[in-house]
Amino acid sequence: MEVVATYHLYLSSQYRTSGTTSNYTINLGKPIVLQNPNNRFTVRVGSAEIPYVFKLINPSNSTISYTIQRGSTQSGTFTLSTGNYTILTLLTELKTKLFTSIQTLTGWNATALASFVYDRTTGRVSLSLTGADGVGTVITVGTGSPVFLRCLGFSDAFAFGHTGTLPIVAVSTQNVNVSQNTAVYIRSDTLAQSHSYEAIVGTNGLTDIIAKVPITSNPQTYIHWTNMVDLENEINNRLIDSINLYLGDAQSQELDLGGLDWTCRLTVKEWATSGKESDDLARNMGGDTQLPQLLIERQKALDKLMRLRSKLSGSLVVDAPQAEAEAAPEADTAANRRSQRRSA
Repeated sequence: MEVVATYHLYLSSQYRTSGTTSNYTINLGKPIVLQNPNNRFTVRVGSAEIPYVFKLINPSNSTISYTIQRGSTQSGTFTLSTGNYTILTLLTELKTKLFTSIQTLTGWNATALASFVYDRTTGRVSLSLTGADGVGTVITVGTGSPVFLRCLGFSDAFAFGHTGTLPIVAVSTQNVNVSQNTAVYIRSDTLAQSHSYEAIVGTNGLTDIIAKVPITSNPQTYIHWTNMVDLENEINNRLIDSINLYLGDAQSQELDLGGLDWTCRLTVKEWATSGKESDDLARNMGGDTQLPQLLIERQKALDKLMRLRSKLSGSLVVDAPQAEAEAAPEADTAANRRSQRRSA
């Protein structure tokens, strides 16, 4: 394997042809084309600079459904404010938004009864209602947002309240996790892969991820990343005339950069098994390892035939009268033999 061509692309979403800052397409001024159909391209993200302004809780996961059973069963939703939270600030936000919605839905104000506690020792939260007014109450929260559930340490909807006299406590089934954004995934719809797979967002299948960028900076700063492991992706493209790039995380396919631009450096390499044209032809003919030598011998034979043809043509022109004279007796002899056969 050898590299026969290398192309460096320095791209910014600011100069996109279409799309948004986090999902854009740029048309190349000069298309990149394989020099030989037997060759292949690889693409490598060499570096990236991405603004860390995207939020864990965002419009794609901030609307939470719930039901309340208190005499009758009623359903409602509430929406968390977009942002990145600590577990304590998230519990405060949950209490405010949930019980404001419940009061609007039922007229019952239970904010003062809510007890949402984080245990630093176990890394889990417990939710309950303190006091009892004799009316059994069960609040079930969490459907519709797996990200929100993982923040509180739940894998499914949870319920808390009281039976009328005894509390019903919901305790996390796993450690809380309000830091789910650990990496940014650079993806492409146009750089097609067939040898890479993912099970990040959705089920296991072919991926369009071309780079994983670890998040090691704080929110509201820039993520500066350089590819130190030389990871390259083989792609199926024979022609690259436009490139789509978009950013996602472990929870969603696309991030919201709030209109801010990001940049990256791509390196496209064209690889060939051999730089010899005869080797390429051999692969097309089924991989016959003797073909190069046969081609040489064939060419030698053709050259010899051309020399003989040239020599023969010159001889015919120079010796034409003599040839005619020599041919006449032979013609007479042949005619006599035919005549004798007829007489017999």
